[in-house]
Amino acid sequence: MTKKLYWDDPYAVDFTAKVVSIQKGGIILDKTLFFPLSGNQASDRGILLYGEDQSSVDAVEIIEGDIIHHISSDFIKKVKIGDEIIGKVDWEYRHGIMKAHSSQHIFSALILELYSAKTSRANIEFEEVSIQLDHPINDLQLLEGLKKLNEICTSISKDITAEIFNKEELSKIKNSIRSEIPEKEEVRLIKIDDLDLVCCGGTHLKKSIEIGPVILTDFKKGTNIRYHVGKKALDLISSLNVDLINLSDKLNTALVKIPDKIRSSLIEHEENKQLIENLKVNNLTLTSKCPTEVHEGYYLFLIEYQVDSKILKKTMEQFPSNSLLVIKLGETRYQIVSLSEKVSANGVVQALISKFGGKGGGSNFTAQANLNNAPPDLISEFKGFIDSI
Repeated sequence: MTKKLYWDDPYAVDFTAKVVSIQKGGIILDKTLFFPLSGNQASDRGILLYGEDQSSVDAVEIIEGDIIHHISSDFIKKVKIGDEIIGKVDWEYRHGIMKAHSSQHIFSALILELYSAKTSRANIEFEEVSIQLDHPINDLQLLEGLKKLNEICTSISKDITAEIFNKEELSKIKNSIRSEIPEKEEVRLIKIDDLDLVCCGGTHLKKSIEIGPVILTDFKKGTNIRYHVGKKALDLISSLNVDLINLSDKLNTALVKIPDKIRSSLIEHEENKQLIENLKVNNLTLTSKCPTEVHEGYYLFLIEYQVDSKILKKTMEQFPSNSLLVIKLGETRYQIVSLSEKVSANGVVQALISKFGGKGGGSNFTAQANLNNAPPDLISEFKGFIDSI
């Protein structure tokens, strides 16, 4: 079994090891600093060196208990079992994952302590964390949890330690452990001062203050949370700060009052949308009383503005039963609506396509056409179609 050097010292990046097995697509070493994909934590990456040859290591995984380092096929052909290999872990990438993983333990412990919300799933990527809670929290609770998380990550530093316990030792402290305890003879626990104790095989920092600021990037359904740490967080904080300053200037509003301004604008926007919808309903109702032309008992209407399908449904009963509507959606795009049992909207569309080229289709009630050329007089086309049936 490969010795897990990343447990001994997650801050080490260089090591020497021997090849113990060669697999399709990768090799197994007697020891390694490369953390494999496991426990929803992304694997490390870096390079392996053999003499003057080298290969990037972009993925490491555990297969049937063996840690496989995936490397190039050319590199695999040159090494033999027993050869000595030098490994170098990409420190910036490893450190970003460590920051993410340690921050997740802190955040999960805080949310559990504050609101009794357990973390049912967590994904750890480079400087990015996704958490799913077993029950929802609200915006104010999230804010409180985020404040405490940022305090621990930036100013109130807590020590983070790792230790392996046997079954007997675990039985004495099992009530203090946040996670489920796996059925193993020995289990590795990660402790964060007086805040958290959890079973974990991942790589972690020594102190929480190494994490730095945290910024939320997603919060959905009260249970799904995503955030960034490290350089990703700093870059996003900086760019958002500049964007908000520019927005503050354009809105002539103090930076701290922008959220209230936006909420007010959104309410006004929804009110305006409802007003416009009501106006369109009223306009269509008035239009239903004034057909563009009546031909052979059919009421023909040309509507030269887009109409939402919801508004159409609201107003269709206002139109005479033998109505045919053509709604302009663009220069050469049209929607045809037929309230006649004898005239198919799709039939009209196919006739228009046959004459002017294009594509489209639909049902007897409504159909759309995107024509190659715009008809000079749509109402005349309607009348010609009526005369042909």
